[in-house]
Amino acid sequence: MYRQAILTLLILGSAAFAGATTPAPKSLLHNTRQSSQDLEVTGLLRDLSAGQSAYIRYADLLALPQSKATIDDNPDYKGQLHISGVSFETLASALGVLPQSDLVDALCTDRYRSHFPAEYIAQHHPILVLTIDRKPLAAWSAATHQYDPSPYVVMYPHFIPSFKVLAHQDQPQLPDNLIRLNFTTQAATFNPLAPRGTFAPNSPELQGFAIAKQNCLRCHFLGNYGGTKSGRTWQSLGTWAREQPAFFQSYVSNPAKLEPHAHMPANPTYDQPTLAALTAYFRTFSAPTKGKH
Repeated sequence: MYRQAILTLLILGSAAFAGATTPAPKSLLHNTRQSSQDLEVTGLLRDLSAGQSAYIRYADLLALPQSKATIDDNPDYKGQLHISGVSFETLASALGVLPQSDLVDALCTDRYRSHFPAEYIAQHHPILVLTIDRKPLAAWSAATHQYDPSPYVVMYPHFIPSFKVLAHQDQPQLPDNLIRLNFTTQAATFNPLAPRGTFAPNSPELQGFAIAKQNCLRCHFLGNYGGTKSGRTWQSLGTWAREQPAFFQSYVSNPAKLEPHAHMPANPTYDQPTLAALTAYFRTFSAPTKGKH
C-alpha cells in the first residue's frame, strides 16, 4: 500500500512537471545568446537536438504567466521580499519539455548546481524569479544594497520539507546567479551515483546516497554529474571517507573548524548515524588502500 502510494506520487509529479499542454512557438528559443540576461536551456526539449543549447530572452520570460509570492523566510536575504517569476511547471509547458524528462538541473556562474526532481517540483513549486519588489534583480540589489542574485534565482511560495532521511531533512534548492537549466532524467543523473555494490533498502549506504543526491551533489561531482564549485570529486570524498573517516565526518559537520576559509556550509543537525551513512556511501567509491582494511 505504501509503495503504491509512493509510486502514484512519483507518476503524478512527473506528469505535472512534464505535461506540456500547448507548446510555445518556436521563436521563444534563440540559437545564440544576445544578453547576459538570456537563460540558456538544454536537454529534452521538443525543438532541441541532442547536445544543442538555446536561449530564452528575459522579455519572453516576462511574457509568460507569472507566479507571485511574498517571501519572509529566505535565509540569504534580509526582510520581506515580493517576488514574481515563472514557475517550473509553466516553464516546462512553454518550452515543450518531452514527457520522459523528470529532472531539472540548474547551473550557476560559480559552477554550483541544484537538482529538481519532478516529485520535488510538484511538491514545492519552485519559481524562477524575474523581479523582486517589482524590480529586475540587479536593480533591486542596487536599491537595497543586498547581494545581487542575477541573472536568475530560484525561490518558493512557501517551503515545507516533504521527507527526512535520518537527520537530513528535505532542503530548499536555492541556486542564485543561475545561467542554465538542463531538462534531463533522474535515471541519467542519479544512476551513475548509486553506491558501488549491492545493499539492503534501508542500509547506511543507500541512506547516504539519498542524502548525497540532494546535498553533496550541488558542489561535488562524478564525471559530468554534479557541481564543480568545490573542485573535489566523488572519488576524493570516497578516499576521505575510507582513509580518514573521523576527519570526513568532522568536515561534513563543520568545515570551517578544520579549514577556516572553507565555503561549504556546516551541517550542525547531522547526528552520528547520518554522518556514518554518508561515510558508508562515499567509501564505496574508493578501493581499499593496499595493506588496509
